[in-house]
Amino acid sequence: MSERSETRDRLIPPERLAEAGVWIARLHSGEPDKTAIAAVKQWLKAHPMNERALELCTEMWEESANLRRVIPFETELPVVHRRYRGLSIAAAASLLAIGIGLWLAPPTDVSTDVGEQRLITLKDGTRVFLNTDTRVAVKYDAKARFVELKTGEALFDVAKRPAWPFIVKAGDREIRALGTSFVVRRDETQTAVTLVEGTVTVTAQGSAPRARAAQAAGNEPPPGDDFTLTPGQKLTFMANQARLATTSLDNAIAWRRGQIILDDTPMSGAVSELNRYSKVKLVIESPDTRTIRVTGLFQTGDSLSFAHAVAQTYGLTVEERDGAIVLRGAPAPGLPAAR
Repeated sequence: MSERSETRDRLIPPERLAEAGVWIARLHSGEPDKTAIAAVKQWLKAHPMNERALELCTEMWEESANLRRVIPFETELPVVHRRYRGLSIAAAASLLAIGIGLWLAPPTDVSTDVGEQRLITLKDGTRVFLNTDTRVAVKYDAKARFVELKTGEALFDVAKRPAWPFIVKAGDREIRALGTSFVVRRDETQTAVTLVEGTVTVTAQGSAPRARAAQAAGNEPPPGDDFTLTPGQKLTFMANQARLATTSLDNAIAWRRGQIILDDTPMSGAVSELNRYSKVKLVIESPDTRTIRVTGLFQTGDSLSFAHAVAQTYGLTVEERDGAIVLRGAPAPGLPAAR
């Protein structure tokens, strides 16, 4: 690997970003003269990391033309255009310094409460739809765009930046995407990735270094560490097992419309899904009821309507008590058991 490639993999020091910001501001302060052009070329040759610093500052300069609010994430706002030719070098360099500071800012947590959904737009244009009871941490730097899904579920609609990878961490897995739409869900027992559009790779943390070490030694990389998904595929990790399957995208993103689609789902799974969206929990009283199958379309957060619907279908009764909705009784004979 060349020295230039290795330096791209390390974080650019702030002083080099500051120098690059001054050069960008100087080149955009008017018609650049031959002296300035020659000087910046000389500066680029002085250190392999200077080129990457200049690329990042150029991206920041282009982004600053939109004059969006100076925060790491935001809801979408009308774009306001403005010309910067009249800015002094000092003022333009200050603007770039503010922008660079944002990309390199500490992680910012964003969360939703039980039953709440939220849309955020990150500074690069990536949109993140947070489902109920979800928490993410956003951290952009010069090397990559990082989002950690700490718990819950999110749909990522990633802005395409070929030189700036977008990485979602969920547990011990990393999902890499570029101009892609995908859903990641994480709870206490499993992590699932569903690809809606584009391509993603899912990697176990630490597998990339192991693969590089194996390649350097002339060996095959460890099996089972990396997965590449195509649209409509769902990859689920439970304990030390991985399961790849084809799924309905309409079902996978139904929550964006406030819906839950159940297709021959065991009652236990259906109740768990409904309970994600409400603080008033559904409770199954009889063990036999947990094995009956449920099919239908239901509204997120409307657990009472769900309870009455299944009670009527399966001969159960509904009781509201102690902040819970209790399904009582045993199902009528002849109903299919869980497989």
